[in-house]
Amino acid sequence: MPRDRKRVDVLVLGAGAAGLAAARDLSHAGLRVTVIEARPRVGGRVLTLHDPRAPIPLELGAEFIHGASAATLPLAQAAGLAVLELPDTHELAAAGRLTPMGGFWELADRMNRDLARRLAARGKDFPVSEYLDSARVPAARRGLLRDFVQGFYAAHPDRLSAQSLAVETEGGDEADEVQGKQFRIANGGDALMKWLRDGLDPDRTQVRLSTVAESVEWKRGAVSVACRGSDRAPLPTLRARTALITVPLAVLKAGAVRFDPALPAKQRALAGIETGQVFKIVLRFREAFWEKPEFLKERRPQAGSNGGGLAFLHAHGAEVPTWWTSLPVRSPVLTGYVGAVAAEQLLAEEPPSRLERSLVALSEVLAVPRRDLEQQLDASASHDWRADPFARGAYSYIGVGGNNAPRALARPVEGTLFFAGEATDGAQIGTVAGALSSGRRAAREVLRVLK
Repeated sequence: MPRDRKRVDVLVLGAGAAGLAAARDLSHAGLRVTVIEARPRVGGRVLTLHDPRAPIPLELGAEFIHGASAATLPLAQAAGLAVLELPDTHELAAAGRLTPMGGFWELADRMNRDLARRLAARGKDFPVSEYLDSARVPAARRGLLRDFVQGFYAAHPDRLSAQSLAVETEGGDEADEVQGKQFRIANGGDALMKWLRDGLDPDRTQVRLSTVAESVEWKRGAVSVACRGSDRAPLPTLRARTALITVPLAVLKAGAVRFDPALPAKQRALAGIETGQVFKIVLRFREAFWEKPEFLKERRPQAGSNGGGLAFLHAHGAEVPTWWTSLPVRSPVLTGYVGAVAAEQLLAEEPPSRLERSLVALSEVLAVPRRDLEQQLDASASHDWRADPFARGAYSYIGVGGNNAPRALARPVEGTLFFAGEATDGAQIGTVAGALSSGRRAAREVLRVLK
């Protein structure tokens, strides 16, 4: 008999990168899809601010494409978007002096190789903090590596799996991610999300924004999702043959979406993955004063021709230790970033206090009086992902002993419930590339059941 064309085949929970990528593939394969998104917009943890007073898009969420083999690049190119390769220039900022950090990514690679050797000798996983606290790690490297772990992975070192990092030394995409090539979509990350949405088959797909999924009742071959609106009023129950769950890890951990029957195997998988927190602030100044030759000459007395423009700055000990400019595009915008412990401390403050402390930190990093920075500051922007009820955190990392957890979380349930999102992709966890890849993987799993 012909399939009922009015019946929805797949309910996709979440219109972030994973959900949109999955819905696009499923709709083009001939399935009827309804996408449920709690926010009034698509994109999830990609949040781009287009300020007419700013010369560039301001990324308040995911920003970088890590590695030349990341799944994001071919999609961005297919979308006709401009992709910029970032200068791999990292400098240490201390006592008003900028010093080139030769081999920044090699420092991380060396740590991962050391972790692999220790794992081979020990035979079981351990927290990265044990390595960082080791006497065999020089003190000068220890602080930088701790900042790197807390910033790049948004991880508590005493919770982060050593095995999850050591795996990255084995080659392939994972190694490429940590070897320094980084890119940015010049049009803004939301341009890729819009392209994914615009590419959904309009005859087979509905996207329901401001629709919060509260519970999933399921049995083999049938799913019912109870929803409410942004005003908390109940909405009609949605039904389909299958459901693809792409909501963030922390939302699942919090039990914000209830499953009936319950999924104890998924709860065990969730326990092996941690949610990282970050504080990111974008500051727009009246001018890019850090590009002036006299500014650079004072801070790089040994550099010929001032050594080029500023790209990435690292200041161990500063409350916001990592800053970057918009290079290769020149603009009066600086972004400050910190993860894990220090991020949680800053997020506990009110927004005006976060801005004040960020300016104090930047004053230390650039050796510019705090008052001068305030006089130059035109605007600031930030988003608290921890307080966002539809994210509850920035991105995921693997906890000690949890290396099989992403795969277990991704495993379909009775050909009816499917799972995607960056937390389900152990090799690319915490990245947009991981979210995109997982969405397309889950779409293939659905198609094997329904086609």
